[in-house]
Amino acid sequence: MKFLKEGSVVFIFALISLLFCFPQLKGKVLSEADNIQWKCMAHEAITYHESTGKDVLWSNSMYGGMPTFTTYIGASTTNYVGYAQSLIQALGKPAYFFFVYLLGFYILLRVLKVNKWLSVAGAIAYGFTTFNVVIVTAGHETQALSLGYLPAALAGLLLIFNGKRLYGAALFALPMALLAGNNHVQVMFYTCMIFLAYTVYMFIRAVRQGELKSFFVSAVLSISVGMLCLGPNITYLLTTKEYASSTIRGGKSELAFHDKKVHGGLDKDVAFKWSSGIGETFVILIPYLYGGASFEPAVMAPKTAAIMQGSPDVLPVYWGSQSFIQGPVYFGAAVCFLFVLGLLLLKSGQKWWMLGISVFGFMLSWGNNFKALNYFLFDYGPLFNMFRAVTMANIIPQFLFPVVAMLTLQQIIVNRDDKKNIWNKVKIAGGITIGICLLVGLGGSLFLSYTSTADSAYPEAMVNMLKQDRASLTMVSAFKSAFFIAVAGALIWAFINNKIKEVVFIASIGCIFVIDLLPVAFNYLNEHNYLEQAEYDAAFEPRDVDKEILKDKDPYYRVLDLSGNPFTNSTQAYFHKCVGGNNPAIMEKYNDLIQRQMINGFNESVVNMLNTKYIILKNPAGAPFVQTNPNACGNAWFVNELKWVENDEEAMQALKAGHLGDTTIVPDPFQPLKTAVVRTKFKPELGDYHFSKDSTSMVKLDEYGLDEISFKSFNKSDGLAVFSDIYYSKGWKAYVDGKETPIVRTDYVLRAIKVPAGAHKILFEFRPDSFYKFRPVSIASSILLIFLMLGSVVVYFRSETAK
Repeated sequence: MKFLKEGSVVFIFALISLLFCFPQLKGKVLSEADNIQWKCMAHEAITYHESTGKDVLWSNSMYGGMPTFTTYIGASTTNYVGYAQSLIQALGKPAYFFFVYLLGFYILLRVLKVNKWLSVAGAIAYGFTTFNVVIVTAGHETQALSLGYLPAALAGLLLIFNGKRLYGAALFALPMALLAGNNHVQVMFYTCMIFLAYTVYMFIRAVRQGELKSFFVSAVLSISVGMLCLGPNITYLLTTKEYASSTIRGGKSELAFHDKKVHGGLDKDVAFKWSSGIGETFVILIPYLYGGASFEPAVMAPKTAAIMQGSPDVLPVYWGSQSFIQGPVYFGAAVCFLFVLGLLLLKSGQKWWMLGISVFGFMLSWGNNFKALNYFLFDYGPLFNMFRAVTMANIIPQFLFPVVAMLTLQQIIVNRDDKKNIWNKVKIAGGITIGICLLVGLGGSLFLSYTSTADSAYPEAMVNMLKQDRASLTMVSAFKSAFFIAVAGALIWAFINNKIKEVVFIASIGCIFVIDLLPVAFNYLNEHNYLEQAEYDAAFEPRDVDKEILKDKDPYYRVLDLSGNPFTNSTQAYFHKCVGGNNPAIMEKYNDLIQRQMINGFNESVVNMLNTKYIILKNPAGAPFVQTNPNACGNAWFVNELKWVENDEEAMQALKAGHLGDTTIVPDPFQPLKTAVVRTKFKPELGDYHFSKDSTSMVKLDEYGLDEISFKSFNKSDGLAVFSDIYYSKGWKAYVDGKETPIVRTDYVLRAIKVPAGAHKILFEFRPDSFYKFRPVSIASSILLIFLMLGSVVVYFRSETAK
């Protein structure tokens, strides 16, 4: 049967993936920087869930506490479809990423009726696109998996709109559910843009052919299945959406230093920090046009290495406009040539929607370098103000270029007798692409500066050599690309003139993809990116200073690690509950606190109110040491008075106090143990509440948990208790002796509640409705999707048996 005949391809893809990741077979572990950071930030939540079995949706390991929705959710899964991903992961990491790339793209090409072995070649062209390799190296795992599921999801959509609705719905459902489950919002956004472009094309075609009824049936089915695919992941998606409105990506701020924060979203300088230069777009054709990665092996810049003392391992070869990149966005020279050829040769109108959305993707990636479009979309377009790496929009053309390329080759195979027309178009496409390569290779110095803004940090002699090395690297890279294009063109000529057979033609094209793409891929993922297991585990070993702090058996205090920048890494979170951290979904309010009270000197009172019991510093020799902070406020306390403020700006200014280590006297400094700063919008919760405290008043931690934390309190009179826990209104509830009481935001980021006179038990519980109320929907959707897929399999086998 056809289904079983494809099994050999699955085996081939598994083999290719494992061979490319051969150090994995030797027991080595890929050193993924971002994945290591993730393990550190998620460690407390993972450990707590595994040891207690309790749900975990909150962690105190970073930024004083935050929801875990963007890192790890410790709860029994209701996404049964997600077990399919677990099955794929049995292949081992990082091989399974490449397996998903290859298989997903192969499925799409087969749905497009591309020759089986040509589809294998096309899958290689997509799977080893440089960006796909780089994100695996960096540890962007959910992004990589999402890009693997995207082609298969489009394949299902194609089947739906072309009359095979049951099979299409089933095929569309599985990868879309898995894509949604990985919760990478930016990839999902660009995926929807691709689907929308295709749908618009199909609508136009339906209007022209008078098939609007069929179109709308297919459209409704696609939307219905798409919505159903969100179901298994609805709890994660809703909590993430809800949380996004409180983060720097979607939150609003009243503070003066922000740009456009009244509308929510990122600041423009953050959103467009990674903007590709318009000229950098041609890196898709010439990989080292702009030098490759920010730092390349010294062998890539031999003249510079020769004058450098100490034989450096890497040199700053990249000279584009981005502050830092891990590798070029290289599509493959032959793929780019075939894409241009397809625009000239393909008869199907599908090429136009693919071209249109690809060009739009390029323009989005230019960011700051094309302000007219991108600033308009940032200010008025949905979701555009939430993404901080606009260069990721290159995934749109990166995906569609090889699709057009393989459709072009398929048409050449089918219509090889039309050799005159084919050859004329080959000459035009070859002239365009080879012409660009030769122009850059021979005359690049006439219009390329080979100079980076970062060069000012290096000696003049080094910069001069770097410019020569960059020019040489560009020239060699351009000539290589021209060569691959010429060979691809020659193979097409030989095939249409019956000089070589179809099988030789396909195998040769596949070899070009391998020889072209894999050497570049190996430059960014090779044995140097792997570690021995023991070496990898060492990243999670505590330093002596960490061991010293961990001797404290108090379950809940915070640490400020100033041995490095506390806001650029998450390693500290593996061992401690930190004031700092590194998460792109940091809460807007806490980020405000960092920007105003910590970046230009740490506000001592703010550090104390966050219960910062230990501070890690560096001695003159650079060795870290720990200092106990005797002024830490503790987990909770009663205050004497309220200070009402009208807005967040006033609240922030009310926190003024001296800086750590600074003897400058600040008049009337903020005293967190005495005064609570509260906005007037919380007056309905507090009313005319009268409170006080005396020498016997106390609030003491009773039981530490993540989604639950309890305290014991005593006060002779009614009191207002402030807690060093971070305020988040969408899920936290407070109970005094089992009776719910409102939580108010105090001291800009903390929690406060009213506590009656006497002894009491206080419980805080985190149970966001967006997660728990929709779990039945998740279960029902999972079951429906499973029945849909099983039903399509049954129908398929029955039809095969009837033949």
